[in-house]
Amino acid sequence: MADGGSTGGVLASGHAAMVRRAVTAAGTAGAPSLLLLHGTRRTRAMWQLQLDGLADAFRVIAVDLPGHGALADVPFRLTDASDFVAAVIDEIAGGRAIVVGSSMGGYVAMDLAARRPERVAGLVLANATAEPRTVARRAPRTVGSYLVVAAGELLHGTPGQGGGRDGGPAGEPGPGATAAPGATASSGNGPATNGWLFKGGARALVAALRMSFIPRLAAYPGPTLLLNGEDDGLFRRGERAFLAAATDGRLVVIPGTGHLVNEEQPVAFNAAVRRFAAEVHAAEVGAAEVPRA
Repeated sequence: MADGGSTGGVLASGHAAMVRRAVTAAGTAGAPSLLLLHGTRRTRAMWQLQLDGLADAFRVIAVDLPGHGALADVPFRLTDASDFVAAVIDEIAGGRAIVVGSSMGGYVAMDLAARRPERVAGLVLANATAEPRTVARRAPRTVGSYLVVAAGELLHGTPGQGGGRDGGPAGEPGPGATAAPGATASSGNGPATNGWLFKGGARALVAALRMSFIPRLAAYPGPTLLLNGEDDGLFRRGERAFLAAATDGRLVVIPGTGHLVNEEQPVAFNAAVRRFAAEVHAAEVGAAEVPRA
């Protein structure tokens, strides 16, 4: 599924300006890059604890996906979202990054890794180990009620006031984080979103329900970390199948947490990401140093 192509056409069609307003970065330029993708209804502000906690060793880059945050008015389509992330990697991360995706962000990350594996040094999939259609079958009332509220937001133009395991506020970027060139530190939230936003969430969910992601993960040849909250039973149902599909996979389950593992247990989450990223970086450095025959 890999196309290996340049994102030059994507940038030429307006994504360069989108990158500048949809990205917050922390850490030293030139350090190994971690690219963070939020879940549906959220924005890049959900990653503040990772921007603060991992910037000592990595270039940490949090992104608003189409339909969310600074890009709330951009329609969400899965391939467009992963193409946009590839453009961010080219513009901000030097062409290659470890991609960390939470929930919906994990599904975007799998699509990116399958289609453009040369840009993905490693994958971290947080609470994204269930096929979305399976989630809909297992929790039809939850999915249905979410769609009703989201549809109301789309009709009336007001941000949805959701909550629960995949909702709730997230803070503004702190003093250790900087916006990408041309962006403002607060632009990740958009008006009146407080770090999360319904707009775009309905489209993202409906799009995901029509797709399969285990084949996308299987198509990615690089290392993958599955990082789940112990109590997130709904999104752990396919955990073993996703692990088996990964070419070079490993699984970490963090106790005492549910779907928002990066916010509920940030120390354990950051430690797991740090170990995996260090391992991936060391392997890439070692491979680069091996002389060719």
